[in-house]
Amino acid sequence: MLPTLQIGPLAIQAPGFFLLVGVWLGLVLAEKYAPDRKINPTQINSLMLNAMLIGIISARLAYVIRFPEAFLANPMGILSLNASLLDPLAGFSMACVYSYGYLQRRKLPTWAVLDALTPAFATLALAIGLSHLASGQAFGSPTELPWGIWLWGSTRHPSQIYEILAAGIILIILWPGRKILKERPEGVFFVEFISLSAGSRLFLDAFRGDSLMLPGGFRLAQVIAWFILALSLWMRHRLMNTRGQKS
Repeated sequence: MLPTLQIGPLAIQAPGFFLLVGVWLGLVLAEKYAPDRKINPTQINSLMLNAMLIGIISARLAYVIRFPEAFLANPMGILSLNASLLDPLAGFSMACVYSYGYLQRRKLPTWAVLDALTPAFATLALAIGLSHLASGQAFGSPTELPWGIWLWGSTRHPSQIYEILAAGIILIILWPGRKILKERPEGVFFVEFISLSAGSRLFLDAFRGDSLMLPGGFRLAQVIAWFILALSLWMRHRLMNTRGQKS
């Protein structure tokens, strides 16, 4: 694990750094793909940056409200780049609320914008995997396999590396500029990303050591992933049929 990057006298918290780099690279790719969906790259830039800022602030404030005692001794910790001091669900929810309002105000086509943002989502998924590897979060279950890593007092599956590999494969599949993707109806590109991500989560969670288990030995994340996978495949079928009816 590499929680801190030491660059001369400067110590940078690696998990937060990887996330910020992932967002930046994702923004570059989204701007590259936006014209293919007839979306102004400047609008994509504005949407992503504002949604990210609102999401991070909301995630930190929600964490502070939930755990105020963590900041009483050091109030400046509120400004920390430590990604573990965030409430992801609160941040994601507020970012979605802002994004929906932005699309409504600018009268932008939702599916086309989601398509344009898909490379950014795929890049961010890769950055999240790197962040987990640096922090030791999303750790694997104990294993005796030769490629296990020593973490938290046990030899475990390198689940973070599995996560990085899966995210990298998805990013390659959905790389902007591929002609076959440009021919997809609006929304299919994004829905395919959701399908691939849900499918990978079904596989990856089987090796996680921090999964929430349900009665009967089921993992909550896998149950949710099954539902999302089924819904996204149905939505892809519907979008593809819609194009066939229009043509």
